[in-house]
Amino acid sequence: MTETNDSFYLGFDLSTQQLKCLAINESLRIVHTETVAFGDELPQYETSKGVYVKGDSIQSPVSMWLEALDLLFSKFTQHGFDLSKVRAVSGSCQQHGSVYWTQKADELLRGLKSTKGSLAEQLSPEAFSRPTAPNWQDHSTGKQCHEFEDAVGGPQELARITGSRAHFRFTGTQILKIAEEEPEAYANTATVSLVSSFLASVLTGQLTSIEEAEACGMNLYDIPKREYHPKLLDLVDKDRKSIESKLKSPPIHCDKPVCLGSICSYFVDKYGFNKDCSVYPFTGDNLATICSLPLEKNDVLVSLGTSTTILLVTDQYHPSADYHLFIHPTLPNHYMGMICYCNGALARERVRDYINGSPTSDWTPFNDALNDTNLNNDDEIGVYFPLGEIVPSVPSVYKRAKFDPSTGHIKEFVDNFADDRHDAKNIVESQALSCRVRISPLLTSGVPVEGLAKDPNVRFDYDDIPLSQYYGRRPRRAFFVGGASKNDAIVNKFIQVLGATEGNYRLETPNSCALGGCYKAIWSHKIHEKQITATFDHFLGEKFPWGEVEHIRDSDDASWHHYNKKILPLSELEASLPKH
Repeated sequence: MTETNDSFYLGFDLSTQQLKCLAINESLRIVHTETVAFGDELPQYETSKGVYVKGDSIQSPVSMWLEALDLLFSKFTQHGFDLSKVRAVSGSCQQHGSVYWTQKADELLRGLKSTKGSLAEQLSPEAFSRPTAPNWQDHSTGKQCHEFEDAVGGPQELARITGSRAHFRFTGTQILKIAEEEPEAYANTATVSLVSSFLASVLTGQLTSIEEAEACGMNLYDIPKREYHPKLLDLVDKDRKSIESKLKSPPIHCDKPVCLGSICSYFVDKYGFNKDCSVYPFTGDNLATICSLPLEKNDVLVSLGTSTTILLVTDQYHPSADYHLFIHPTLPNHYMGMICYCNGALARERVRDYINGSPTSDWTPFNDALNDTNLNNDDEIGVYFPLGEIVPSVPSVYKRAKFDPSTGHIKEFVDNFADDRHDAKNIVESQALSCRVRISPLLTSGVPVEGLAKDPNVRFDYDDIPLSQYYGRRPRRAFFVGGASKNDAIVNKFIQVLGATEGNYRLETPNSCALGGCYKAIWSHKIHEKQITATFDHFLGEKFPWGEVEHIRDSDDASWHHYNKKILPLSELEASLPKH
């Protein structure tokens, strides 16, 4: 296939409530978009926001996704998009969900024909041992989470092995629950796919293995050894060969692009795809998000939404039970770190309303306080958690303290500061500082450390490391997204505290998951066809539409150093909080 300006690359995003697909051209410009909203366009499944909710169990009907894929491609053709010019496809799917295939599934996939009916008609129900897939919102696996952690010696040891402690939504605990509670369905399962490998399997017309970066979201994959962990496999199924077969072990490694094959003839005959269109492995939604930007080592993406999420690219495997590490989907010997905070915008809004004296949408008093250089809070620290927090793992709590700036030690806890406006500064500073100290062990960029008479160890979560390491590590670049990224006062405070050495950027990311899939498709295809040799980050960095990204400003070194003195008191304050 000859690449021209009319060559296109598709990126999918199969999320909880919709299936979206973008098409980009050789210049990385979006040329077409189609979306299928499950609730509105597939009402016959009677889902609530794409899922069935039954107590703690939250699942999605697999047939709905098959119907959505047919409907999506129908929209492309109805709107005049020439799918024969698509050279390659990839994409992302909701992480952690799992699909359970029968022994007949591979034969049915290989036998897909446009003349036999729709995807759902040809595959459902025979291809599936369970009609539904556990969704990432499912929280019915508490028992299994304990079993996973107990099997290896606790949450931190499980995090060391798999990149995360046990979580309700993670696929390993879900498979174990099905094996324990639905033995017939488990016995009838020949293959377990993640949602990402499920969609790739349908598009290629054959069962495919799980992509390695995605496998890190299962609590089953030994990241340092890059293989499924034997003891955890044995926990799920005492017949290890059986569970390895079900998972189509080993997963597809991410060291270089792997072509899964050409698109299935069903899509060629029905929708006009070129028979040589290549399919590349799909990954998870968060992993695709970091592929939507030219993020290099030590770059940080800060999502300031209702919750706060930090994604970063690192070559340091430094796991913690309080955050996640995944193998990077495109950069060899790199990882994606992911830190999630419950108390983001909601906590700031509570302080805003408190300062204003009533519920309001007016941020002016809050922002004025945040920008007020005469409002001195240099000896104050506070945490504001209206919701139980993930990092640190504590219940809902508000706590304020005064500390000695010369030593960093807390002098007293107080109910209020001298002026309620201080809370505006202290909440944003403590949120940003928490991000800073928790990404520090994952960063390799060093800055000179001066004037540190003593170098005590400082503890955050499972890390107990010298204070100088927090003083000496800064991110390379910081990218800000999400609703609060439009608030200059909040973003500027994060910039001061995080101290990125090569600039801070703000951008809109409405299609980041699908766009990451597009970029993964075009880069993978060009590498596979030996048209380029550039690494993913360099390829994307050269072609990326930087004109659409706002360079906010560079970090101020003096401001960054100013917040060094708040690291020790924040650690002492967190140590005083009640634990979950």
